[in-house]
Amino acid sequence: MQIPRKIKKTSKRVKKREADLAVFKLIINNQGQFITEHSLYPKDKVHLHFKKKNSGIITAMLREAKVKFEDLHILLEKIAKYLA
Repeated sequence: MQIPRKIKKTSKRVKKREADLAVFKLIINNQGQFITEHSLYPKDKVHLHFKKKNSGIITAMLREAKVKFEDLHILLEKIAKYLA
């Protein structure tokens, strides 16, 4: 009879090398409707998860991405209405 091995749990945190800071999705569902989704990394968490020298540029990029994503959403909405 074999004794089951115990799996060691490590409390060591693994640093991630990548993070999705800004994501924009254009989706079509099964009814033919277009859906746009966007998500941004929380600005209040930037200083916690990134180095100080990078947090300023990341915050600025998130601010600009939000504006551009909203503009892109409006443009795609106009195109969808025009083609419908």
